[in-house]
Amino acid sequence: MNHSSNNAVAQTDTESINLESGHLSRLQLTSLAISSMIPAVGMASFPMLLVLNAGLGGWVAALLAALTVICVGRAVTVFASRYVASGSLYSYAGEVFGRWAQSLIAASLFLGYLAMVASILLVIGAYSGSFLQSIGIDGGLDRPAQIAIYLASAAIVAAITCRGLDVSIVIAVLLTAICLPLLLAITGASAIHTGLHLQEQLTLQGASVSGIVAGIASGTAFLVGFEGSAALATETRDPKKNVPAAVMSVPIVLGTLYVIATFLQAPGITETSDQILSGTSSPAALAENAGLPTAMGQMTDLVVAVATFAALIGFVNYGSRFVATLSAEKLLPQRFTRIHSRFHSPVSAILLIILGGLFGICTLVIGATGPLPSIYNAVSTLVVYFWVSPYVVISIGAVMLLFRERAATAVTIAALIAGAVATSWIYLNGIFFPAPSPVSAMSYVALATITPATIAFYLMGRRSHADASQPPPHLNSERATAREQ
Repeated sequence: MNHSSNNAVAQTDTESINLESGHLSRLQLTSLAISSMIPAVGMASFPMLLVLNAGLGGWVAALLAALTVICVGRAVTVFASRYVASGSLYSYAGEVFGRWAQSLIAASLFLGYLAMVASILLVIGAYSGSFLQSIGIDGGLDRPAQIAIYLASAAIVAAITCRGLDVSIVIAVLLTAICLPLLLAITGASAIHTGLHLQEQLTLQGASVSGIVAGIASGTAFLVGFEGSAALATETRDPKKNVPAAVMSVPIVLGTLYVIATFLQAPGITETSDQILSGTSSPAALAENAGLPTAMGQMTDLVVAVATFAALIGFVNYGSRFVATLSAEKLLPQRFTRIHSRFHSPVSAILLIILGGLFGICTLVIGATGPLPSIYNAVSTLVVYFWVSPYVVISIGAVMLLFRERAATAVTIAALIAGAVATSWIYLNGIFFPAPSPVSAMSYVALATITPATIAFYLMGRRSHADASQPPPHLNSERATAREQ
């Protein structure tokens, strides 16, 4: 491809499905990208998981997790700065690898978005139920109450996302702005009460290499799906600049926030580890240890539940655009390209993502015999595994694209390879060093579901495209423009 194609304007795959184009600003896109990763939940859980794995070396694991995602983010921006497409990683992969890679990414991300919605509903249910229990309402964590919470949450988010991106962004950002201050206050109070234990933390006292590696895997899980905002490219002003900025804002802003939070919370988490392991939430334990009012710790459950709605809003928007793209390319039924005439939202795709995730989590909760935390650990791990192959493919693809354009630099290539290797290790670590059941089975569940889905999408793609070697239409037009120039 001629390098001049960087300035070409692609005919996007969503023009045919009439999404409202070019109306989101960089601030709006970035705000939704950060809000959908629920920083309040990250501050509540991220440091705890890393410190329990890596001890006072948790901040190193947090830093390496952030750097891993930044490396993958660099790969995404290589494509996002050149192409405009609502299919995100699916669309990008076709430019370098062809339809087999697109089929793999289509399968992984389609399953991934359904699992992501299921896991987010589970978080909302768990924290809402815990809050109800803390104020004396029994049964909040029982399965009937949890199912009711899932249904209500899904209905609320469906109503919000169907009304369009502008409404979604306002509500998601508002929820984040309301909920984050409480976690910041608890983190600050804990650091003041315990001190920072600088010498112990900087010398990684009690930390081990295996613990830090396990912490990296746990930390990366909180940033999976960070590139979802790329699916809104066709609805964004100046997407070749704004999408890369929004994508990289997540690992840079939240990665930095989580490293600092881990450093500040580590001494307090170490002191309260027995309480946390016995079932007390990390923020509640830290608040109690710091001498804050009991009600403040109790409120964190409600705050986290409310904040998690921002994630559900964000990922339903991302997933629905991805589904609409697959539908436009005839990998899914054409009905999922339907756009609301007033709100310009892909309503059918939204309902597919929400109902698919809702059905999945209700089936698991009703049928599983284990406690809710074990179900969440399994589903959240599965979400991470679904994103591994897309991240590896897009990192390798970025290397190939840069070499093809003769734009490769040693630093960029090293970062892209590091992202691919580190992401691959997340999956391999689950095989070589399996966690307790049922989490240990998720690496095999991912493989068993992605494989037939990939074959199905590949066969659908061959049927809908006479020449499977050609890239999808939205990239064809950019190639043609480049040749003309």
